[in-house]
Amino acid sequence: MKNQILLENDPYYISSRIKEVDESYFIVYSKKRNVFELHSSRQLFSTYALTIPYNQLDERTIFLARKTRRENADELIRKMDEDNARLEKKMRNNALEQIKEVKNEIK
Repeated sequence: MKNQILLENDPYYISSRIKEVDESYFIVYSKKRNVFELHSSRQLFSTYALTIPYNQLDERTIFLARKTRRENADELIRKMDEDNARLEKKMRNNALEQIKEVKNEIK
């Protein structure tokens, strides 16, 4: 952990509140990558769980930790699939509209 700083105190107590989500969670700051990382001492080969995509620790970190827990994986994947299907349908409809416009211009 030479390039990492274990966070035990922070202004919003996120490093202690994260334990409410999972007792094995802890947060480190990666000096090499300049990011916060969520780790779990229960993981087998590496404690790394995810990179926190915010430049400061706040309530979003707690929300992200809850959202990405293994227990929520099925729901998260279902939502991602729904979003992807919606986006694909929108892209397909946009492409059809463009084809119709070009077709009308050619007439």
